[in-house]
Amino acid sequence: MELIFLGTSAGSPTKRRNVSACALRKFGAKRWYLVDCGEGTQHQILHTKLSIMHLEAIFITHIHGDHCYGLPGLLASAMMSGRTEALSIVAPQAIQRFIEAVLETTELPLSFEIHFQSLESLDKTLK
Repeated sequence: MELIFLGTSAGSPTKRRNVSACALRKFGAKRWYLVDCGEGTQHQILHTKLSIMHLEAIFITHIHGDHCYGLPGLLASAMMSGRTEALSIVAPQAIQRFIEAVLETTELPLSFEIHFQSLESLDKTLK
């Protein structure tokens, strides 16, 4: 497995470090996963060989802004890049409400479906 750190700063970015985001993929694979999506993550991805078109799923660990404020921009970039394949998001339930509110407010029609799985429902399933 390959870990690509897109951001390792906590709370707010620094001149040299973006806020929380980490890509995970098998060596040599095109498909990849994103763990957390702090503000500016879409820009950090541009500095890698990762393609937003091959993003399989996003996992958000908790609802602090430095872990989720990058979601609206990332989703918009995926849409503007022509993504049509569904994207899975696994996150606290509040993240789904956050995404829905942003999409409604900005009148952004995504060109792909989001398959949302709440962490709360996973907790119930795993017990």
